[in-house]
Parts: sequence; C-alpha cells; structure tokens
Amino acid sequence: MNLSAVLFDVGGTIAESEEIHRISFNEAFKEYGLSWYWDEAIYKELIFVGGGKERINYYIKRAWPEMLKQKNFSNYVNTLHKLKSQIYVENLNEIKIKARPGVVRLLNELRKAKIRLAIVSDTLEQNLLNLFKKGLDIDPTEWFEVIAHGNCVDYKKPSPDLYMWALEKLQLHPNSCLAIEDAPRGMLSAYEAGLKVIITPSKYTNQEKFDLASLVVSDLGEPNDPFELLKGESFNKKFVDVELLKMVFSSN
Repeated sequence: MNLSAVLFDVGGTIAESEEIHRISFNEAFKEYGLSWYWDEAIYKELIFVGGGKERINYYIKRAWPEMLKQKNFSNYVNTLHKLKSQIYVENLNEIKIKARPGVVRLLNELRKAKIRLAIVSDTLEQNLLNLFKKGLDIDPTEWFEVIAHGNCVDYKKPSPDLYMWALEKLQLHPNSCLAIEDAPRGMLSAYEAGLKVIITPSKYTNQEKFDLASLVVSDLGEPNDPFELLKGESFNKKFVDVELLKMVFSSN
C-alpha cells in the first residue's frame, strides 16, 4: 500500500504556538479579575488536556473545586475562554511566530508529490485559521484538504475520534496514512486510530516518552540544519522529506 496522506497536528507541531496560548490565558485571567497565573510548569501539565475550555475546567477542578458549584458554571468558562481567544488573535498580530524547521518545505514537497494533506487539531476552528493566516501568512484551506478541529467531535485527543473523523472525510484507510504530532496524547490518538506516527517534540513535550511512535526527531530539519534523531530509524536521512516518510510508512 502506498502513502496516500499525511495528517498534521498544529500547536507544537507546525508552530510553537502553545506559548502564545499560555500568555493569552494569563492576560484573560487578569482582565477577568482573577488571580490565576499559569507558569510554564503548570502549563506543561495542562498541555496534556485537549482544548482550551477543557484546560480551564481541569485547572478549576484541581485548584478551585468550590467554583464548580456556582450557577451557570459552563457559561462562565465559555465566556472566559472566548475572551482568551480574542486576546490570542491580538497576540498573533503582535508576536512573531514562525513555522517550525522543515514544516513549510515538507508541506510543499508533499503537495508536489500529490500526497494529500489534512490537519487534525483540538484547537477551535477560528483559532486555527487565525494562527495560519495571521501568524504564518498561510491560507490553510488552500494547503489542506481536510481540517479536523476541536468542534468536529465530542471527545478530543487522546481519543482517536478526531483522527477517525478526518479519515472518514478523506475516505482513506488508516493504513494508508501517516500522522505527525508533538505530544503523547496526539501520538496515542493517531495510534489508536490505526496510523503510524512521527513525533517532533515541542518546548512543552521534549521530556516525554514516545514509545508508540515509529520515529522521533527533534524537528523536521532542513538540508543545512539537520534534525537530531531521538528514536527509531532515520535511514541515514538528516531531514524529513517525502522519501523518508515513505520509508517510515513502509517499515515494520
């Protein structure tokens, strides 16, 4: 079977956007009159929770459980998250963000090779579009055939549902696809959906274990800036290109 499609996570994989999310959460808390502050250590724990509203809920349950009893709690969380999303857009306009090494090159190579592309991300659709258009100056609808986002399914990563939704839209079997992720929950989501997974750990996940991944590299690399091999077989390649993807895809 040939490699038909590559499915990309976004936050931490295509771009190191999680730090902008963290900053935006903290600014929203301050504007909302809350004393909460998510430092990097706290956010490193929260990174394992899929979705912004879900991270707020998780934090409240851990740190402020008495808040769960207040009336209209879900509306409170939704409003807070909406404010955070608005601030996130403003921050994307102000904070320079770039695609991680090798991402744009590989996407162009895959398009030329007629290998289909999809996004599979827990992030809300509007936040995804804003990241690509405002942060990376890319129209994702021109680059990716399918965009699976946080509102497409009820259960987010590590559930396989979002990957299964994307595969259904692509009308492809998981055995014909590869996933590129940066975090354990994304790895598990893709693996449970039946895909082989390549991992490029991000700032918040570079100390984690990726036992289910077929290949783990520091980033996708460039011809003049090779990746660091962390796990698996790189077939003497120094950067991830279409040929290496096909080799990983075909390996046992």
